Amino acid sequence: MASPDSALDQIEGYFRRLLRLMTVLVDTHLDVAVQEANYESRRLISGFILLGIGIGLVTTAVVLGIVASVVFAQSLGLSWLQAIGAVAGVDLLLGLILLILGRLRLRGPLMIQTQARLSRSLALLKAKE
Repeated sequence: MASPDSALDQIEGYFRRLLRLMTVLVDTHLDVAVQEANYESRRLISGFILLGIGIGLVTTAVVLGIVASVVFAQSLGLSWLQAIGAVAGVDLLLGLILLILGRLRLRGPLMIQTQARLSRSLALLKAKE
């Protein structure tokens, strides 16, 4: 018959093994999380750099397009001041149209399904039996 000390030693051994197994699992998950965080941070930083370069190049192209429009309007017989005014007027009109369209697009509730689910969940939590 086994002594109570040996039974306790076996249980202690099982708990130590279980603790080591849990430690290995936590370490593995932590390593994967750190690797993924490093990858994601590099991905985001490079994405923002590329976006910045792209925005700079597009802005340059827009400015050069406006200059070309002024030169084209001037070549049609308008004075420089009239050509600049005409291009500025067209830019203003397009800008106002885009602002109105953007405002209409952003109007209204956001995340309707999420709000509905949260409302249902809160109602269930507040309900008394």
